[in-house]
Amino acid sequence: MLSLEEREERRNQLGASEIHKILNFDSQTCQDLWELKIGLQDYEELDNDAITSGNILEEECLKYYESSNNKELLFNERIEHKSIKGLVVSLDAREKETSIPVENKVINEKTFMSWIAKRKYNAIYGGIKLNIPNAYYCQMQAQMMVLGTEKGILNVNTLTDEEQEDPINVVITDLHNKQIEILRDEPVMHELASRASYMLECVKYKKRPSENEYLEKEVY
Repeated sequence: MLSLEEREERRNQLGASEIHKILNFDSQTCQDLWELKIGLQDYEELDNDAITSGNILEEECLKYYESSNNKELLFNERIEHKSIKGLVVSLDAREKETSIPVENKVINEKTFMSWIAKRKYNAIYGGIKLNIPNAYYCQMQAQMMVLGTEKGILNVNTLTDEEQEDPINVVITDLHNKQIEILRDEPVMHELASRASYMLECVKYKKRPSENEYLEKEVY
């Protein structure tokens, strides 16, 4: 849970977990984000089974990643893009030696099964093609962009319905942990960087974002 000071600080920033919301500036999701940033909407703390499970198990999941890969992790850093002031990534962890970001997710195993791709895919795990949700994919691309790495790890941990109801007693094993490698996607990164710059400008000057205005700026 963010403190009041942290919420106020982040009003003037755009985080990696928010960046998927600016893929269409006319969408209600983006308009709500802009209104939140300039103070027209109040911050609402999200709460559901997935978030609760993630909060309880995050430390154990990341320790499992360390032990299974023999890697030392650095935790809970906030790092700003070198040239886009206000674009900040909040990392669950990154590998100390390589700076590869490790984004931890705890989800229901049925949710993971829904990621299995029939056609379009953006990741492969154990030979299985996956269509990672756009929010997660863009979040990882933003983290790689800021850290300058060629890949990132989506450290997914899947729970049964019963485990999700009682996460405090879950012990993370190979059955839960799925370390999905996400490769650097330059076209996506370029678009995210461009859109982030425009969104931060709109927040700074309290100017409502517009998809048409953004596209016109890109052309000219």
